[in-house]
Amino acid sequence: MNKPNIIISKCINFDACRFNWGIIKDSFLESLWKYVNYIPVCPEVAIWLSTPRLPLRVFKDSEVLRLYQPATETDLTEKMNIFAKKFLKSQKNIDWFVLKNRSPSCWIWDVKVYDKKDWYSSTWKTSWSFTKNIEDFFLNIPKEDEWRLKNFRLREEFLTKIFCLAEFREIKEKLIISELSDFQAKNKYLFMFYSPNIQKELWQIIASYNKKNINNIYEIYYLKLLELFQTETKIWKMINSLTHIFWYFKDNCSTEEKIFFLETIEVYREWRIPTSSVIFMLKTWALRDKKEYIIKQTILNPYPKELIELSDSWRILKL
Repeated sequence: MNKPNIIISKCINFDACRFNWGIIKDSFLESLWKYVNYIPVCPEVAIWLSTPRLPLRVFKDSEVLRLYQPATETDLTEKMNIFAKKFLKSQKNIDWFVLKNRSPSCWIWDVKVYDKKDWYSSTWKTSWSFTKNIEDFFLNIPKEDEWRLKNFRLREEFLTKIFCLAEFREIKEKLIISELSDFQAKNKYLFMFYSPNIQKELWQIIASYNKKNINNIYEIYYLKLLELFQTETKIWKMINSLTHIFWYFKDNCSTEEKIFFLETIEVYREWRIPTSSVIFMLKTWALRDKKEYIIKQTILNPYPKELIELSDSWRILKL
């Protein structure tokens, strides 16, 4: 499989560069080292802050968010913005961002915003600093923090998406319409997981091809693919896709096998088993019945089998 390109916070497995001279050891992200291309970065060290360093805070000043170090009364906003723009502008072909949870510079969704007169209580939360600059250069590129990836459902989605995007990036360099059609065909049931409607729209984009607009076709397709992966996953859509695959084998399955599959789907509906458990069953039947079209479906092999990980943080994260 093609290696995804992932920009990652350097304090996650790479360097003891946290404010307290710490390093985050994450076994899941470490297990990806030989399967992905990591580009580690620490925005705070990059603007020449020491390690260890005094705490940073984000505060609101006349409707403008500022990055500030209260102990030294230093405003670091411009330094951070200059570095972020320079670094991000230099990066190409990025598939994903994995950033440190609760970091004032890397926090994705809800960095705490403080009142400058009261550094002990935050008023509201947003994304800002280095992360906010990402939107200027990689508006639609997905972002995730390492803490959420402790949930096995989110990990399954993360792995599935990064390897799919990495494969698309490779065929995009060739600009051959038949390769794009093959890519779409073998990802049909994976795309149905997220949005059956957008899956059809992707086919329509390919159908609008003529020899003069191949670059435009790929660009429009890519943006629509990112939109698909940003669609909220619903269990009914996932079951719908898996059941569509099951119908390829129903004539060769015994009554007992059909009952077992339907019982498994009900257990899956309650999120008591991972998606991979259902996929293994379907893959077994595809190999037995030599269903080449199904065997080639990405959903049956969305990422390297060595990365299958069932351990969970036991936190319930609703998709």
